[in-house]
Amino acid sequence: MVSMKDWTEADWLYSGQRLVEWMRGSSSASSVLLFLRHSHREQIDDVETMVTGELTEIGKNLSTELGRRLPADRPYRVFTSIVPRSFQTAEAIVEGITENGGTVSDIEALSVLMGPHVSEKEVWTNLHPDGENVTEFVNHWAEGRFGERMEPFDAYIPRLLRDTFGRLDYPEDTEIHLHITHDLAMMCMKRAIFERPLEPADREPYLGGLAARRTESAFQVFVGCDGQTLDFSYR
Repeated sequence: MVSMKDWTEADWLYSGQRLVEWMRGSSSASSVLLFLRHSHREQIDDVETMVTGELTEIGKNLSTELGRRLPADRPYRVFTSIVPRSFQTAEAIVEGITENGGTVSDIEALSVLMGPHVSEKEVWTNLHPDGENVTEFVNHWAEGRFGERMEPFDAYIPRLLRDTFGRLDYPEDTEIHLHITHDLAMMCMKRAIFERPLEPADREPYLGGLAARRTESAFQVFVGCDGQTLDFSYR
């Protein structure tokens, strides 16, 4: 059982806490996008476990607690990377949502949430297994430094936006669209929204990320790690 102390004192939950408060204050009259990094995992020290690494028990428990604190006044659609720690995060959050009286229509795996297509696995040697240099990696990728070894950045971003913001194209939709992803896709999304190279401070902690709602002319995006709000035009 997670205590109030766990939720308020875990030093990596500050972004998730802000996102929960933003979500609880959002209008139930329109759809919302919640784009989260997976929950707490063990440190990853080699490329082989980048894909197989799972959540810690505290990671699972606090994912469920986050779900309990999300608004239950609208249905949810949940999308996740197929990597175990992302799927575990999605399942735990859904458990919390349903315990709080909310409804979830389904959990759907999306390959775009795992990251870009890669033709030469050696490209991952440029990314620290634990993601410490993820902002630098994304900047180098966007600058074209990896050539044909991986999907071009400018090809991946439209796919990512289409499967996230693109799903909010229907004004009559009032669902909450919850996406569970990784450092890499999260930083790609931020670079696209910020329209600038990334900085180390842009990296989101576990269960951190972005939330967005449609306005008349664009999307209002809330950034969990620093609490800023900005407008983003998709299309």
